[in-house]
Amino acid sequence: MDTNSQYELFHKIVINGSSIKEHPLEKADENFKTTYYDLLYITAQYENSDTENQIQFIKRIMDSTNAITVISDHIRSAGELTPEKVADFTKNCINMNLEIIFFTDCLLIACSKGSLNKKQVDFLSEVAAALEIKKSDVDILCGYAAAILEQSTEKYEKTNKLDTSELYRHILCYTKKFVCGALANTDKCLHFYSLTHENLEPKRILVISSSANYNSCEIVRDTIVFENLRIDLSNMTQIHDFHIGFGCAKEVIFRSCDFFNGGSLRFHGCQSISIDECTFTNFCNDAVFDLNPDSELFVSRSVFKNCGYETSFASTTGGIIRSVNMNRAVFRECYFEKCFALGSFKGGIISFNNMAEAYDCEFSGCNKGTYLFFSDNGSFKGDRNKLVDSVELKS
Repeated sequence: MDTNSQYELFHKIVINGSSIKEHPLEKADENFKTTYYDLLYITAQYENSDTENQIQFIKRIMDSTNAITVISDHIRSAGELTPEKVADFTKNCINMNLEIIFFTDCLLIACSKGSLNKKQVDFLSEVAAALEIKKSDVDILCGYAAAILEQSTEKYEKTNKLDTSELYRHILCYTKKFVCGALANTDKCLHFYSLTHENLEPKRILVISSSANYNSCEIVRDTIVFENLRIDLSNMTQIHDFHIGFGCAKEVIFRSCDFFNGGSLRFHGCQSISIDECTFTNFCNDAVFDLNPDSELFVSRSVFKNCGYETSFASTTGGIIRSVNMNRAVFRECYFEKCFALGSFKGGIISFNNMAEAYDCEFSGCNKGTYLFFSDNGSFKGDRNKLVDSVELKS
């Protein structure tokens, strides 16, 4: 990227962008913050005669971390730093796990005009060495800094795949502002994210899945998070509705997501599934959730519209939950509209033979089926639920 365009992006987005939220420095004490700001100013003016934009960026960091000082204080005090005070700062920085965000702040300031000269490179190398940051991690952080300056999800994801130290966890205050895609894609964690509730192209899910075929894919990680996304699965297959599988995860979280036109979300060996403030629309050829044994499902403040399925097979088990495995499934403050379960054996519109619970939920037009919660060997508990033009709550 050429120097002028990178400088322009730094000026428009990094300096003049919206407030920085959850900067890790925010919770540090004032003495530590003071030295932190001093050293950022030293970085800004090192081998640089024009520091106006860098100072504006430091001000933005100060505002977001509740500074009680002003930038002019640090322009004066930076020159009074002693080697002993800097050594004490670096020691505390490491002990407080703030070395990664501090070095990233230094990188963003130093690189704001494009390429660095040799003296600036040497300066940053000394900073990294003092903070005991490995060279391989410095390379990763340089990749992240370029992605932040260019606001490039593609560059961010490319760097994240190489991030074996999970450095990304320390710089979320910057990356969450522009990434629409894999905020984390490591061996143990997958976190799909968007700040502005953007559409996530389903084919991008295929790229990171462990296996895929014409109508399904499977994601295998310890932790899987989908947050603030819109995912329309209607264009993923010509034959069947597309299924997304989640394999052997300790925790799966859907937060503030909208899913449309899917087959089912299949949880194979997953332990805890938490869904909050999500919508599921037109999952009408299979159940929304397919649970294997030993899964626990917790759904809160979510909406289900036109979800369910009709089949001639005798194994119809539920329009929302396909399972007869006695899984625990808890719904709180959810809304169900025109959901259904029809077949030779008409199971519950919501579930069949699970340990189901529903509290403060509303069911509207859910009248195609026998009961909402059908229980033969399972159980149902609930309170304060409202039914409008719907079948009975339980068998």
